[in-house]
Amino acid sequence: MGAHIKSLVSGESFPLEDFTLIGRSNEATIHLNEGSISRQHATIRREGVHYWLVDLGSANGTYVNDMAITTTRVLRDGDRVQFGSNVFMFLQEEGAAHDGGSVGTTTTVLRRNPVPMKTQPVTLLVGDLKGFTQLSAQVSADKLADLMREWYADCNTIMRKYGAMIDKFIGDCVFAYWQGTDEDIRMKAVTAARDLRKTELESHAATRIMLKQTQNIVLDCRVGLHLGDVAMGAMGKGINTAVGDAVNVAFRIESLTRQLDCGVLASATFLQDWEAGKALFESKGRQSLKGVTDQVEVYALRAS
Repeated sequence: MGAHIKSLVSGESFPLEDFTLIGRSNEATIHLNEGSISRQHATIRREGVHYWLVDLGSANGTYVNDMAITTTRVLRDGDRVQFGSNVFMFLQEEGAAHDGGSVGTTTTVLRRNPVPMKTQPVTLLVGDLKGFTQLSAQVSADKLADLMREWYADCNTIMRKYGAMIDKFIGDCVFAYWQGTDEDIRMKAVTAARDLRKTELESHAATRIMLKQTQNIVLDCRVGLHLGDVAMGAMGKGINTAVGDAVNVAFRIESLTRQLDCGVLASATFLQDWEAGKALFESKGRQSLKGVTDQVEVYALRAS
């Protein structure tokens, strides 16, 4: 099963990969060299049989059936998708059945049933930019939008590299997960956390270089790691997410990074029965988490 977007002007078709970046940047999967398109305009990622569209804070917006999208949106066969002034048709074939009244005629059948909720163990990562409110007051809205487009694109690249699924972006925060909790998956989460931290210090992105040189502004991404059982599936039309107590704990652990002044914090659960992993961290003791009854022992990732 595949999918593509077809220009309603030129008729040109662009196949969609598991992760597709649309933009004016030369690094974009679908390169649209046109003034209304931002360098990193939007992404489309595949999750099972579904394709999810995310606008990356583009200057001219992303639309589905003439409605601007403000959150992750699942695409349906035949949707009219617009990036800036460029209009496409999303086309997906999930299966074909012969029309009983016409020999040799096939009819595309699109399954619209939502993904059923199911509980499974996952490894969780929450990344959040420290001091984003203060940063927002220091730079113009245009520069802030450019900055977030760059950061979203970096998050997508890093998470894809290590096999994670991005559940959602929430302003200056990224929430991602891996299905499973094996040691190799936890190591991927640790490495992804390090890369999220490193890219802020070593970024070659134009806006970050400019802000560092002119205003001495450097992004500081703090990361929380946890694992546990979560319920996953469709929560409504176009909304697919992971929910459960483990998700809440992961977000609360990330928020502790400011209080404890740590770049990356992991729960004791994340390191349980993983001796090699424990050697990468140092204990910060038991901590109280907002909304969590029992204290949770957390560990800070040592400098590599």
